[in-house]
This record gives sequence, structure tokens and C-alpha cells, in this order.
Amino acid sequence: MLGRLHLRLRPLGRLSSLQPPFPPPLLLPTTAAAAHTTPTSPANRPTLSPAYKQPSPTTLLLLHQSKNRRAGKGGEGSFCTNRAAVDAAADVSAPFYSAHIRCRKRDAEALSEALMCFGANCISMDELSDHGDHDEICLTSIFPDGQDVSACISNAASSVGLDYVPNYEVSMGKQCDWVTNAQESFHPIEVINGLWIVPKWRDPPDPQATNILLNPGLAFGTGEHPTTKLCLLLLHEAIKGGEHFFDYGTGSGVLGIAALKMGAAMSAGIDIEPQAVTSARENISLNGIESSKMSVYLVPSKVNSPNIDSAKGKFDIVIANILMNPLMELAEDIVSYGKPEAVVGVSGILCEQVLQIKEVYSQYLDNIWVSEMEGWACLRGTKKRI
Repeated sequence: MLGRLHLRLRPLGRLSSLQPPFPPPLLLPTTAAAAHTTPTSPANRPTLSPAYKQPSPTTLLLLHQSKNRRAGKGGEGSFCTNRAAVDAAADVSAPFYSAHIRCRKRDAEALSEALMCFGANCISMDELSDHGDHDEICLTSIFPDGQDVSACISNAASSVGLDYVPNYEVSMGKQCDWVTNAQESFHPIEVINGLWIVPKWRDPPDPQATNILLNPGLAFGTGEHPTTKLCLLLLHEAIKGGEHFFDYGTGSGVLGIAALKMGAAMSAGIDIEPQAVTSARENISLNGIESSKMSVYLVPSKVNSPNIDSAKGKFDIVIANILMNPLMELAEDIVSYGKPEAVVGVSGILCEQVLQIKEVYSQYLDNIWVSEMEGWACLRGTKKRI
């Protein structure tokens, strides 16, 4: 018996300075049975090819999600990133493999990231109410038809340093099943008093409240995750009226839309994932926001677009809700978009990671303080004057 936790989509806009390399393609199963292998002992657990080179931890972290991120974050739910998920969505009858993977709770975050890296289209987290070991959790991973599920799970476990290959079971289903289930799992959520995030297929519970209509698509930012809530609370406190806001890793665009609804004059955002930019632009339109008020850009982009560097030093509020490694590696670039004394917030980090983040950002920010929620943290400060 699985105790289903509510679902969320996987972060797409986990920014890095470079597009991260993807792992080598995995071999297709030679037989249907090979894809349904359920390892229960070391003898039948798949092993890595000697030629396989593990991606670095940074590569795994930068491979978004989100969010998220973003991501199996706080046991919150389900995420989708791979281009295959977009293509498969065009045919809701397309078959897929569903793998139910048991792992230790403390490994769920890293393993979810790695599974997405190695071929999973979608992941959800479920509590195991029928299992005596409360330290275990179930990851339900969706793989496209033809994917070598066994190799994916083995490679993912190895790449994040697990000392075991999780037990799992695989079944076949149809695309329409998880698309429908994912939509049904999203409900309107009041993230702060009077501010609701409402899936576009739901009716707002309070039409008189401030409602953000959202089609998460394949982007991080449904409002359910603690890091998104912490960022929204930061915006609520920082916006007095007329500010210019910059979202570093825009995902679904929820922060930029919220900033405008709270009184900001303009929002802008960037992301490395085309699907995230598409999702954000759709959500901008859903909320009736003019393009002159909010723009999102793909970086780097092969098409003509405004020089993003020219926007540096022009924003009153800057937020990056991404992941720890890119937050540390890109600290100077993130802060550079703010004016002197701009409010800068960074999230997507666990509470135990705050000291490392604070050490880096204290070079650029004054008046640093930290807010926490459900094991996640948001660090904020004001940009130093040079």
C-alpha cells in the first residue's frame, strides 16, 4: 500500500554557465524481460560497463529540475524534464515503463537527480505505509518505451555514490495514465495569505484573491515546494511598489508573475532550458501580462535576442532558486544583475548547506539573513556598494 504524496514537476531551469554534457546513451534492452529485471541480490544486479564514465556531481546537479529544484524536494512529488517527455506527450497512447524503486530517504534527492540524468522522464515520491522500515521511500520513475531501465537505475545509483543498487519493480503502462494522474494531483494552493497558485484546469477557490494561473508543463515552480514558498515570501516582504525584478532560472515563471501581481513594475527572467522558457511564456499569457511587463530569455541562445549582460546592475530584486553548486559557482554573475543595495535572494538549498552558501555570498552581500521551511532555506541580503 503506497501513501501517495502530492506531485510536482521537475525543475528545468537549474542554471549553469555552460550547457552541461549529457551522459552517454544507454543500450536498449535486448529482450522485453531484460527491461523488467528486478534485482533482489548482488548476483542479478546490473553492473556498469568498464567504458562508462560517471558524470561529475556538478553535472548531475546542473541537469535541472528544479526547483528543482527542483527536487524530489521534501518528498513533494513528481517531475519531468527530458525532451522525450515532451515528444511522448504528443501521443497520449504511447507506452512507457513505470519503475517502482525503493531507496533510503536520505538518498532520494540525489538518486532522483541522477535518474532524470540517465533517462527517466518523470519521477514521483511515495511513502511506504506498508513497510516496517520507515527510512525507506518509493520513487516511481517513468521511462520511455525502449529505455534500458536496469542500466539507468544502476548507473544512477553508482553516479551518486550509493553503496547499493535499490530494489525495484517494472511495469508497462500508457502515457495517458501518468499525464492524467499528474494533472489530477495538482490543486490550487495558497502559498501566502491571499496569494493562490491555481493550475489552469482548476477553478480558483477565491476569485477575489490574487490568483496566479499556472500550467507547469515541464518547468519547476508550482508553488508547492518550500523553496518556492520561501522566495514568494521574500518577494512579499521586499516589494513595496514599482520595483524591477530579475529571476535567475525562471522555470515556470511563477516568481516573475507573482512579483508583478504584488506591485513590481517589471519582471525579467532567464533559463537554460527551452521548455522552461516556453512554459513561462505560456503562463505569462495565461495571466494576461503584457510582454512589455515581463520577458523571459533562453541563455545561451542561437537566435537574436537582447544582450542579457546589458541588463546587469539594473534590478531592484534578484532571486535565484536553483541548486547549491550553480549558486556557488555563479554567485558573482547572479549578484551582478542587481543594483547597488538591491535585495538578492538565493534558494534551492538545504538548511545544512547554508554555511557554505553564506561564506560565498558574504563577499557580495551585506545584511545577510536566512529563512527556513521544512528543511530548506533561503538566504537573502543587500548587494554591497563597490
